[in-house]
Amino acid sequence: MSRHPGAPSASPRAADWLAAVAVVVIAPLFGELPVWISVAYLAAVGWHYLHTRFDWPQLRRWLRWVLALAAVAAVLRYYGTLLGREPGVSLLVLLTGLKLLELRSLRDAVLAALLLVLVLLGGFLYTTSLFLGAYTLVAVVAVTAALMRLQHPGLSLRALARSSAVIVLQALPLMVVAYLLFPRLPDALWAFQINDSGGRSGLSDRMEPGSVSALTLSDDVAFRAYFDGPPPPNRDLYWRVRVFWDSDGRTWTEGPPLSTQATLRRIGELRSYRVMLEPSKRPWVPALDMPVSATAELRRRAGFVYEARRAPREHRSYELVSATRYRTGALDPEERRRALALAHPPSARLQALVRSWRAERAADADVVRAALAYFNREPFVYTLNPPLLGRDPVDEFLFEKRRGFCEHYAAAFVTLMRAAGIPARVVIGYQGGVYNDAGDYLMVRQSDAHAWAEVWLPERGWIRVDPTAAIAPSRIEYGIDGVRRLNSQGLPLDAAAEAVLRAIELPWLDRAWFRTRLAWDYLNFSWHRWVSNYTLDRQREFLEHIGLTEYSVPAMFAILLQLLFLYALLQLRRRRTRDAVQDLYERYCRKLARVGIVRGVAEGPLALAERARARRPDLASAIDRITAHYVALRYGRPSRGELRALTRLVRRFRPMSLRQRLAARP
Repeated sequence: MSRHPGAPSASPRAADWLAAVAVVVIAPLFGELPVWISVAYLAAVGWHYLHTRFDWPQLRRWLRWVLALAAVAAVLRYYGTLLGREPGVSLLVLLTGLKLLELRSLRDAVLAALLLVLVLLGGFLYTTSLFLGAYTLVAVVAVTAALMRLQHPGLSLRALARSSAVIVLQALPLMVVAYLLFPRLPDALWAFQINDSGGRSGLSDRMEPGSVSALTLSDDVAFRAYFDGPPPPNRDLYWRVRVFWDSDGRTWTEGPPLSTQATLRRIGELRSYRVMLEPSKRPWVPALDMPVSATAELRRRAGFVYEARRAPREHRSYELVSATRYRTGALDPEERRRALALAHPPSARLQALVRSWRAERAADADVVRAALAYFNREPFVYTLNPPLLGRDPVDEFLFEKRRGFCEHYAAAFVTLMRAAGIPARVVIGYQGGVYNDAGDYLMVRQSDAHAWAEVWLPERGWIRVDPTAAIAPSRIEYGIDGVRRLNSQGLPLDAAAEAVLRAIELPWLDRAWFRTRLAWDYLNFSWHRWVSNYTLDRQREFLEHIGLTEYSVPAMFAILLQLLFLYALLQLRRRRTRDAVQDLYERYCRKLARVGIVRGVAEGPLALAERARARRPDLASAIDRITAHYVALRYGRPSRGELRALTRLVRRFRPMSLRQRLAARP
């Protein structure tokens, strides 16, 4: 590696180590950055390796400046801005790669290693998972080892790993104290993301055939729920998120806001629980059907749904109370009008079907039961791969295709009810969940997304009606995973109960893998809960718990400085382990100095011995034996008793000065 005049350069082996660490650092970002960013970075690392290993030419200074400007222009062109998470991290990665192309001195190499630490921190802007935390700890040890190798190229790999690990472990207590006490921002750093392109959308703000199907393939966690007591059975786990009132015949939406003054009377006991949301672009908060109250930071919308003041950019938890048995109040005129509206007059065959129900059954509740019986009696099929529908999707679904999943049945049922003069609406959310006994919480995934209907009956108010349960009760009883396993084995959802139970039972290997996934989710969730989600409010709670009720930024700085001072003082007071061999040799050298043979600053033991023998031939035998024992102990493989022999020889070594020798002559 070339160098600046007078500036020390890094050894080729140390530079190769730095290139290897550069690849380790970028690995967590491969799935987040555009492919061309990662390729450009790896190309720079590869050129750096070829330069140090095979003496490839180093890029000229003017060319490096051109590449730097090109990197800025490319990021600006790709993202349209230089601000935000994605463009900022991309630019940092590209410029770090360019820095690896100009390592002309040891100072450049050290600066490049420090830039790699910044690249590591960039990964936490995308995720704060436990895996990334553990990986980052290992990567920091690798970067520290690279810095040590730059300064001490002769150290072995084992010595580098041990020393760098010790350094990082020594820094952990200070890191923990700073994390707990340092004044925090209202949100975590990774919550401030100007570009939202990488966020999770969750459920859509509209429903049309096919909109929920994409989520059924995603096992990403939507939220987790902690209950005060055992969770309700799976058939009662309906998590309402949005209520759709308006439809154009194909697409269902919320429409203009309605009054939130609807009343709710519970029947039976209440269920208290806490939901922990995953980061999302939506402010919606799932609530167990039917929510009675929620924490003050949530606001209620029409239809008994809740939302946060803003979308959760990090893990957030909310307290709610729900009643699984309830009665609602009367409808106001606007609600009734919206709950009966149809986009266009129903088809003749749909009207005929509804008139037949009304002719036989006068009560609204009887019409609802007749509609469910129709779904159950006719050859409707629940499938995750429904066919495409035409211009009138409800009519075509009811009388021709008859294959679909939850949103098809919910939309068709609500249309039938409105055609029969019964107020109805569509509700979307989640149904079911997986109980994780390791953490005592319910895990609800995006694949649990579901749509159902609600009808308003004069004697009961709004009641939940799930037509999917009439077609495929296995979907409600066993969840979406049970449906997948039944489909994979070619069994219909209405198969015999014993056949269904045998089909959905997991083999022992799959059960072990499932338990492992639940344990990992618990560990990862605990990491988010106690580490990533350490917000300003939780810091205040912690400080109050330890007695610091009144604090400010200067006070926190003062505490940290005092702790840092105490830590440094303890490090300075640590007594260094004495090197017995070196102490003996220095004692020997002091004895030589008293007779005029002073060791040079860079003079080795063999050179000193040769010079001492020339000056004092009478001491040659003692000098040779002391030097041989010292070299064996310091640089060779000493035998047992070598140190004792050196101790004895140095103790007996008493050279006389010229004056003493003259005085001793007779």
